[in-house]
Amino acid sequence: MGDPQPFSLPPTITQEWVRELERVLLDLSRQPPRSLTGAVSSDLLLSILTQAECTLRAEPTLLEVDPQGASVTVVGDTHGQFHDVCHIFKVAGYPSPTSLFIFNGDFVDRGSWGLETLLLLLAWKLAAPQHVHLLRGNHETALCTMVYGFKGELVAKLGRGKWKEVYGGCKRVFSVLPLAARVAKTTLILHGGLFRKPNPPNRARQKRRKINALELGSLEDLRAAHKGGMDPNGTGAARLATDVLWSDPLLDPGFQFNTTRNIGMVFGPDVTQRFLEENGLRLILRSHEGPDAREGREDLSPMTEGHTLDHDTPAGRLMTVFSAPDYPQFVPESHARYNNKAALAVLTAPDYAAPTFLQFEAVRPRPMAHPYYDLGVPDSDEELEPLASDASGMTDVEQDTSTTSEASVSVALPAGRGGEEVASVGADAP
Repeated sequence: MGDPQPFSLPPTITQEWVRELERVLLDLSRQPPRSLTGAVSSDLLLSILTQAECTLRAEPTLLEVDPQGASVTVVGDTHGQFHDVCHIFKVAGYPSPTSLFIFNGDFVDRGSWGLETLLLLLAWKLAAPQHVHLLRGNHETALCTMVYGFKGELVAKLGRGKWKEVYGGCKRVFSVLPLAARVAKTTLILHGGLFRKPNPPNRARQKRRKINALELGSLEDLRAAHKGGMDPNGTGAARLATDVLWSDPLLDPGFQFNTTRNIGMVFGPDVTQRFLEENGLRLILRSHEGPDAREGREDLSPMTEGHTLDHDTPAGRLMTVFSAPDYPQFVPESHARYNNKAALAVLTAPDYAAPTFLQFEAVRPRPMAHPYYDLGVPDSDEELEPLASDASGMTDVEQDTSTTSEASVSVALPAGRGGEEVASVGADAP
């Protein structure tokens, strides 16, 4: 295969250009990582990032989506599985005035093509801003992208001279992504789950009662909330954003701190019912939990089919949709693959609160690839705390990939975190 031809950015990004970008990126995904910049320059990447940042910054924390009869396809976690993302458009069609899309976060990390996935989704946002909506996931943060592969991917594909500038642009985009969307005033879409009411501003605390630390928040709180900054850490103005990105449902009643993840909240069906009733909703649609997160949980269904019904209450339901099939792309050699299906949730008129699910399998064979992170990295925030001070992402990557075509990049982890495990790629081929 010859050298890739440079791909140019038009004055106005059209849907036709985005489809051609998809084709170019698919071709490049089968070549060594550094081949990307032969066709997609860092200047093109930075231009799209800058335009997307401007567009997303102007959007509120809580989007109000009025479909006006159009269908709404909700896409859960995709985690850098670019070929499966492209397949989603074959399953559900491309965005249009009659077919809206909401991508519910976690576009990057773990999979080998997070940059391609992010670039394609941002291009779609710029080409069809009223038909494509992008929400933030917990992996659209500085700390997660440093630890779970996205930073290492940028180093491998862009080289030491360009990755920092592009990474900075990515983090700025992440920081301005909306946290949630309300569709047709009946369905709330957000990445993780429900959230605490924020404390009032310091100046108001003397005149107002102190908010109970575990008091359930509202849509009005969400609408007024800060988007969380580059690295929501659960404190101050970022607390509500952190809960939205990290919280999980339980089958037991109650509302309490998430001790499994050591960040965010856990909430039972009684809390879901109260939130639905108090905010005039009938459905909460979330993502965040793949087959690995559901493994060993006896209270909720496994994520083998791409979607689950988690809470079914008199006021309405809470459901999870996960859109990365055969996830994660890489598993330790000692661990069996999940071989999970993925799904899309499709909301339709008249009420947009009774989703149908489109299931699909992973695209195989995947091109040969290598993980950009240590497969033994823990999932809990508390165990990652020693890395938080480096979350700017400007630390060095251990392996210089400038001369390698098979780029596997790792970050320095605390002693005992992870190990020298061999990656099992599973069904991947050259």
